[in-house]
Amino acid sequence: MKKYENSIIVKTDDLNHHGTLFIGKALTYLAETGFLNMALTYGNGDEIVFRALDGFRFFLPVPKGSILTYTSQIVRLGKTSATLYIKGECKLASTLNMEGYCTYVTVDEKTRVKKPHNMVLDNPSDEYEKELRQKADEFFKKLL
Repeated sequence: MKKYENSIIVKTDDLNHHGTLFIGKALTYLAETGFLNMALTYGNGDEIVFRALDGFRFFLPVPKGSILTYTSQIVRLGKTSATLYIKGECKLASTLNMEGYCTYVTVDEKTRVKKPHNMVLDNPSDEYEKELRQKADEFFKKLL
């Protein structure tokens, strides 16, 4: 599945009391990046709602002035849901700072009832994508 990126610069308004990126802001950007991927892949942002955030891990703090790039990729599909792996990294520093899974559900625009998205996972484009899908399957099997 296609990868989408969304980059932000960490500003003073994004900081916590330690002077690094506040977790609430980090999660906002993470969810936004996932939504952008879903809207562009599915084709209608009005029929997408956020369902869950799972397995979020923060590895390294992100200081003010950093350019943080979120990369999202669909790794699992249900009939009405799609789960994306999303990572946040500071590419200039070559650091992986965070990662997690966001799940979105497709709904009818008027009734808000879940509806099939009719998306299909393509074949993995490389070993990395294959590993991401396997890790996602293993992670979510543990939750069930």
